Amino acid sequence: MAKKNQGFVYGAFILMLSNLVVKVVGALFKIPLANVIGDTAMGYYSSAYSVYSMLFLISTAGLPVAISRMIASARAQGKAGEMRRIFRASLGLFLVIGLASSLLLYFLAQQIAAIPQEPELALCFKTIAPILFFICLSSCIRGYFQGSQNMVPTAVSQVIEALGNLGVGLTLGVWAAKKGRAPAEVASFVLVGITVGVIASAVYLSFAKMLSAREEIPEAKEKSERRTRDVVRELIAIAVPITIASSVLSLTSVIDSMVAVRRMKEIELGRHIDFSSIQSMLFSLRAVAAPVEENTAAVSIYGAYTAKAVTLFNMPPTLIYPFAISIIPAISAAKSRADRADLHRTMDFTFRIVSLICLPAAVGLSVLSGPIIRLLFSTNETLYTDARGIAVTSNEIAAPMLSILATAILFSGLISVSGAMLQGYGFERKSIFSTCCGVFTKLVSSWVLIGIPAIGAFGIPISTLLCYAVMFFFNMTFLAKHTHYVFSIRKVLLKPLLAAAGCGVTAALSFWLLSSRVGEKPATILAILLAAVVYVLLIFAIKGIEKEEILMLPKGEKLLSLSQKLRLLRA
Repeated sequence: MAKKNQGFVYGAFILMLSNLVVKVVGALFKIPLANVIGDTAMGYYSSAYSVYSMLFLISTAGLPVAISRMIASARAQGKAGEMRRIFRASLGLFLVIGLASSLLLYFLAQQIAAIPQEPELALCFKTIAPILFFICLSSCIRGYFQGSQNMVPTAVSQVIEALGNLGVGLTLGVWAAKKGRAPAEVASFVLVGITVGVIASAVYLSFAKMLSAREEIPEAKEKSERRTRDVVRELIAIAVPITIASSVLSLTSVIDSMVAVRRMKEIELGRHIDFSSIQSMLFSLRAVAAPVEENTAAVSIYGAYTAKAVTLFNMPPTLIYPFAISIIPAISAAKSRADRADLHRTMDFTFRIVSLICLPAAVGLSVLSGPIIRLLFSTNETLYTDARGIAVTSNEIAAPMLSILATAILFSGLISVSGAMLQGYGFERKSIFSTCCGVFTKLVSSWVLIGIPAIGAFGIPISTLLCYAVMFFFNMTFLAKHTHYVFSIRKVLLKPLLAAAGCGVTAALSFWLLSSRVGEKPATILAILLAAVVYVLLIFAIKGIEKEEILMLPKGEKLLSLSQKLRLLRA
């Protein structure tokens, strides 16, 4: 089993490595950017980017998965001609969709900006409109390579995009801010970096595809040659349900940027919960009145939330997405062999990896939200003054919001892989129902919770948690019903949760003991390192990872030998 699945795991780890690089580059981009341009400009940037992300998902979410599945099937049967026909048909579709998406965003920029009552956003929308065309080209080629079990071009292209964003976007954003440009103009200059990165990535992928025009696949005579029209029909049949589900899911960020901001403007943000101080070892609650007196306060609060809390929240799930991408062709291959036992073992391993990564991250970010935000973000703007005349800063808002949002990290990871499993099995239509229920939950709970004075802006992360929990419930219900698979709660959740709890206690205690002696920032770093060591030791102590799973990892034999020498595992 270990050897059989090493290709799937190797591809996932290649993408994981690139995602780590992308996230580091993203942090090098967003953290100094937020410190220079301020929360209001970041609010415009985040609002424009969320709409772009929605259109990006609509344009590219389903077709790369369809290409990957169809290419993997054709490759397994040695049908080189079929692979070429699939690529040509998908390329035509992608370019048409990309052009339509670019034109849609550009010419409807004013109308879209009118939804959150922020007309300045129109400039940002027009700035990012052209890149949707190039994103579609890149996604088509990525889908081809992923179906060929070659994750390297996808990994390299992602890094190129991130570097373009860092080099160009950060430079232009800082320049515009120093020139005193308006916040929306500063945001549009930052968004230029995305355009440069995407174009460079598309150029690289095009050359990579040209160099690998002839794939090394087993030779076999094709029984029949399908027409391009038939290939397009199959692509659409697979892609449309996935696209619908993904585009519906992307509405969560749009709800935050459009509905939540508008809701905060319509009401008084009554009472905010402040539990960012970890030094007390108790999450003491301090309610303060917080009327939004200025029209820009809601945008600034949302900017602080997205620039700080959401940025940190998105880091752990990045390690999970590679498994979601890689498991689709792996499941398709195992399904073609009618090997249910191998299918279930692969799914077990994937869920356990998700839990092992996400649970300690969720606990750590929740416990150390305040210290981590103060460690990474030097800018701490005053967003408003409460009824008692006390200034409320962006860090005081972002820290407790991150503590709440961090609890959704596990659900985010589980949703990614469970949705990919449904797609690999051919049940992509089932995820539409899951995402619709989750987004409906998000919309209703966000509107209601933000309107409750004791909750206010904290309704944004709470509604996200509820949304993800509902989606996970329905995804697992469909997997159990249609694939007869249910993971072991003890192995997948309870053991990692026990180790994560020890990790959280270690982080809290060590920070509390060290902060007064070495200072807050060094104490934060040391607390994270100590918590990580304790977590690894606890995982091995409670047998949270097994020998067979270690062997599935890249260099698994060496890792197993090392763990046995260190007496973490028995020989």
